[in-house]
Amino acid sequence: MTRKKRKEKKNSNYLILVPLFLILVLLVFFNVRVWNRRAETREQFLSAKAELEMMSEERDYLKEKEEKIDVDKEIERIAREQLLLKKEGEEVILISRSEKDEDIREKDEEEEKEKGFFENLSEFLPWR
Repeated sequence: MTRKKRKEKKNSNYLILVPLFLILVLLVFFNVRVWNRRAETREQFLSAKAELEMMSEERDYLKEKEEKIDVDKEIERIAREQLLLKKEGEEVILISRSEKDEDIREKDEEEEKEKGFFENLSEFLPWR
């Protein structure tokens, strides 16, 4: 009887150990799959985070540049047009847009057209 009990114990041990071993193998397999997915997801997260930081820095830079350019250009335009200011080394030339100036110019041009070749030549000669 002792032999039967021993055989029954060995058989019962195998009946318990085999399912436990199978459960352990399944847990390890699924744990490895989860670990791989987690690593992939972490890589995607880090790359997306880096891209987001880069884009937000670029956006901030462009906003600052756009605001600075717009404000500077607007200030310069107002200074030139309304206050008649100039930069160093520049000369300010005022052009009036009145009709009288245009009429005078047209009359001068007509008079020059009416003069002949010899009259124009005589104006340039120094002994005249």
